[in-house]
Amino acid sequence: MTPRTYTILLLFISGLGGFLYGYDIGIIGAALLYLNKTIALTVAQESFVVAAVLAGGTVSSLAAGALADYIGRKRLMVAAAVVFVISVVLIVVARDFGPLFAGRTLQGLSAGMIAVVIPLYLAESLPAAIRGRGTAAFQLFLTIGILASMAVGRHYTAEVEALAVTAAPAALTAAQDGAWRAMFLSALWPGLVFLAGSLLVTESPRWLLRRGRAEEARAALARSRPANETEREFAEMQVAQAAAAGSGNGAAGSLWQRRYLVPFLLACMVLGLTQTTGINSILQFLVVILQQAGLGAAEAAAQATWVTAVNVAFTAVGLVLVDRIGRKALLKLGTGGIAVALLVGAGVFWRIQSGVAPAGPATGLVVTVCLMLFMAGFATGPGVCVWLALSELMPTRIRSLGMGLGLLVNQGISTAIAAMFLPVVKSHGYAAMFAFWAGCTIAYFLVAAFWLPETKGRTLEEIEAGFAK
Repeated sequence: MTPRTYTILLLFISGLGGFLYGYDIGIIGAALLYLNKTIALTVAQESFVVAAVLAGGTVSSLAAGALADYIGRKRLMVAAAVVFVISVVLIVVARDFGPLFAGRTLQGLSAGMIAVVIPLYLAESLPAAIRGRGTAAFQLFLTIGILASMAVGRHYTAEVEALAVTAAPAALTAAQDGAWRAMFLSALWPGLVFLAGSLLVTESPRWLLRRGRAEEARAALARSRPANETEREFAEMQVAQAAAAGSGNGAAGSLWQRRYLVPFLLACMVLGLTQTTGINSILQFLVVILQQAGLGAAEAAAQATWVTAVNVAFTAVGLVLVDRIGRKALLKLGTGGIAVALLVGAGVFWRIQSGVAPAGPATGLVVTVCLMLFMAGFATGPGVCVWLALSELMPTRIRSLGMGLGLLVNQGISTAIAAMFLPVVKSHGYAAMFAFWAGCTIAYFLVAAFWLPETKGRTLEEIEAGFAK
C-alpha cells in the first residue's frame, strides 16, 4: 500500500469516528417522537435517556487521555468501536428503561473516547503538510453525521405519519416502535466499518517511540510518508524525546512548567470560547429561535435544515483552506463572521422585544440569514480549528491527559451554556443571549489574533520547541 493510499484509508476510518460522534448527537431528537410512545418512561427517565450521552462522554473524555497513554491510540479506537456496537445492540433490543439507559450511556462513553483519540491519533500520525486537512476531516464527518441523523429521522418520521392516516392503533404503535429502533440500528453498519478499519491502521508512531519501540515507530511513519521525510521527522522525534528525558524525571511532565502550562491554557481557552459562541444551544433550539423570529413552524423546520446544510458545506471549505491559509487566519475570519451575525441577530430580536418591529416573515428571513452566516463562520473557523488546537498545541508528554482535561473544560462550559439558555431567554429575551455570545466571540477573535501561534506546516516537535524557548 502506497503512502497516499494508506493516508486516505487513515482519513476515512478516522472520519467514520467523527460520523458516529455526530450521529450520536443528532439521532435522539427524532427518536424521542416515538420512543416514549412504545416504552413506558417517566419524565425523569426520558431526561436521563437524553442526558446519558453527555454524562458518559464527560466521564470517558477525561479517562480516555490516560487510557490512550496506557493501552495506545489504536487499541482505544478499537475499544471505542466495540463499545459503540454494543450500545446500538442494547438500545435496539431494549424493552424498558434499564437497557435503554445503559445503551445510551455506552454511546456517550464511546463518543468521549472518539473525541479524544481520533484528533490525538491524527495529529501524531499524519504528515505536517496535511495534518490540518486530516483533522478537519473529522469535523466534516461529524457534521455529516448530524445531517445524516436528521435525514434518517425525517425518513422514518414521514413513513409513520403517512401510516397514521389509515392504520389501526396497534399497527401504528408497531410502526412507531420499529421506527425509533431502525433509527438507532442504522448506525450499526458504519460502526462495524469503523471497528474493522481501526484494526487495519498502525499505532501512533509517537506513542511507539515513547514506549521504546523505535523501529516500529519508524515503520509507522513510513506508511504515510516518503523515505526522506520519514527519516527527517523520525530524527526530530528522537531529539525531542531525548530533550524531554534529559530535563529529568518527576517535574519533567508537570503541567506547571511554562512549556506545558502555556499551550495547555491556550488550548483550553480555544475549547472554552468555542462553546461560548453558542453553537450547541443554537443547534439544539434552531427551530424555536426561527419561530421566535417570525417564521411558522413548518417554515422554521425547513430553514433549520438549510442552516444545518450550510454547516456541512462550509466545514468542507475550511478543510480545503486550513493547510493553505493557516489556523490563525481561519479563526479570525470565522470568529469575525460569527460576531457580526450574532450582533445583527441581537439587534433584530431587540427590535421585536421592544415593539419597534413585529415578528414576521421579514424578521424571520433576516435571522435565518444571520444564522447561516453564523454557521458559515463557525464551520470555517472554530469548527475546523478547535480539534487542531486541542491536538497540535499540547506537548507530546502531556498530550493525552491535556486533551482529556481540555475536553472536560469544553463540555463543562457547553453544559453551563445549555443550562442558562432558557432562563436567560425567559428573563431577558433572545437579544440578551445573542449579545452575550457576540461578546464572547469578540474575545475569541482577540485570542486568535494576538495569542495563538500559527502551527501550519510545522511538525509537532517544532510547535513544542516554540513554546519551550
